[in-house]
Amino acid sequence: MNLDIPCDDAKSRLLLEDFKVSCSNGWFFETLRWANSGSLIYKFFLLDLAEQQEIDGKRYVRYHGWLEASEVPGMIVVKAAGELEKFLDADLQNELIRRFFDDVVEPVCRRHRVIPRLQESSHI
Repeated sequence: MNLDIPCDDAKSRLLLEDFKVSCSNGWFFETLRWANSGSLIYKFFLLDLAEQQEIDGKRYVRYHGWLEASEVPGMIVVKAAGELEKFLDADLQNELIRRFFDDVVEPVCRRHRVIPRLQESSHI
C-alpha cells in the first residue's frame, strides 16, 4: 500500500507538524530527522494501549510497528518501517499505513484541504 500526500514544500512542513500533534488511537510521534537532501522525516509508532499486560510487576504494551513520513519534491510519502520497509510483512505494512491514514492523515488533510492518495500496491 502506498500513501502519498501531494503538497508544496511550505505545506509539507505544516502537514508534518499537524500529523505530530494530531496523533490518536495509539499513534505517537517519536522523532524527526533531516535527510541528506535537507528534507524532514518524521517517525511515528503505533502502540495498543488497550492490551497492556503486567508481568512480574512491570507493565508492557503491544508494539505494532512504526512508519516514516518523508518530504520529497511535491509531496509527503508515508512508508511503513521507513528504509526497512522491505523487511516488514506486507500485511503489517498495509495495516500500519491504513490505520495511520484513518487515524491521522485523513483528518489532518481534510482540515488543510489536501487530498491524500492511498493506493493498493500489487504484490506479484
